[in-house]
Amino acid sequence: MKKNSFLSLFIGILLFLPSCTRLSYDIVPHKTATYHSLALKVNVKNQDSGQRDNFKILLKYDDSMDKMFFLSPLNQVYGLLLLESEHALLIATKKKKYWKGTFNDLVQEICGLDFDYREFKRLVVDGVLPEDKIKEQGLNISFEEGLPGEAPQRLKIEKGALSIKLKISDRKTGKGIISFSRGLKGMKEAGIRELLEEEG
Repeated sequence: MKKNSFLSLFIGILLFLPSCTRLSYDIVPHKTATYHSLALKVNVKNQDSGQRDNFKILLKYDDSMDKMFFLSPLNQVYGLLLLESEHALLIATKKKKYWKGTFNDLVQEICGLDFDYREFKRLVVDGVLPEDKIKEQGLNISFEEGLPGEAPQRLKIEKGALSIKLKISDRKTGKGIISFSRGLKGMKEAGIRELLEEEG
């Protein structure tokens, strides 16, 4: 995994997905609270290593918290990242371990980039380019369908040999609160690398 690759975050997270038990998510009915969701199909290709990955992300968010579920091609939910503003909670249930920090910490540790969750969310939800980060870090972000400033359907992120294509679909809005029932009781706090390491 390249330290200087944007969205190697997701490649890194894929390393711990097989070690997680299946997770579930629910929508709790609510008359006034509104939640939003969108699905992302992610295709990752690294020309140097020949690595290819395909997976899905289900992003659900309401006024208080964002939840990012990582899914297999068969829509099994294997991993979870909970976000409250820039505060992040990464859970590996089979290992009974979790990590707390910021989204920026997570990206910095995995791929060595300064990129926060607000910028990522504005990019995939609203099509707003993180202009400063593009210049600072040599990123190339292009919209294959849609225009900057509009809700994107397809976009491509490139950095060196790394190419990431995202197809964004199933944008929905509904009444309710997103609930996640699993607590941290019996789990041990650990570092990011410890969560992402494959068990031998």
